[in-house]
Amino acid sequence: MMNSNPSGRSGAEPSLTRPEPRVPGAELRAPAPRVAEPRPTAPAPAAADLASRASVLGPTLKFRGELSAQEDLIVQGSVEGSITHTQSLTIGTDGTMKGDIRARVIVIDGKVEGDLYATESVNIRATAKVKGNVFAPRVGINEGAFFQGQIDMQPSGAAVQEHSARLRQAAMTPPMEAASVDQLLSSGTGS
Repeated sequence: MMNSNPSGRSGAEPSLTRPEPRVPGAELRAPAPRVAEPRPTAPAPAAADLASRASVLGPTLKFRGELSAQEDLIVQGSVEGSITHTQSLTIGTDGTMKGDIRARVIVIDGKVEGDLYATESVNIRATAKVKGNVFAPRVGINEGAFFQGQIDMQPSGAAVQEHSARLRQAAMTPPMEAASVDQLLSSGTGS
């Protein structure tokens, strides 16, 4: 019996069975790497470049407080507080944020409850859920995104700078005592 096993290989006739599998196998294998190679290699450097320059807060991270940095950041976890960034900030699809965000570029894929202040742009993607106001010179909201709030688009981040100046002024003003507040309120009513 010639070629009795399913693979077509027989120990008695190696010269007859080897060329048959190699020729069809070579024809099937040769085109596949040519087609598949350009696709994985093209995005890989971009993904590696993004990962090398961005810090990632993973999905199991829960952070409470004020977060600030000068490098790109991707948040996949939960942040409660405020974020101040000089670069790009992304709230990933698994990320949640309760508080205000200030950055050069803000990209939202996850959930945010708070105001967004960007000096360059805000992009609210299809998977995002945002409850808060947006202050940026350029704003994009993709179809499918949930957005509840107002948008203020002033050139060069003027709204962001104006709001930051108001916050600095409020921080420098000394707090009033309760008696002073009562006196101020009662004198303003004409009593």
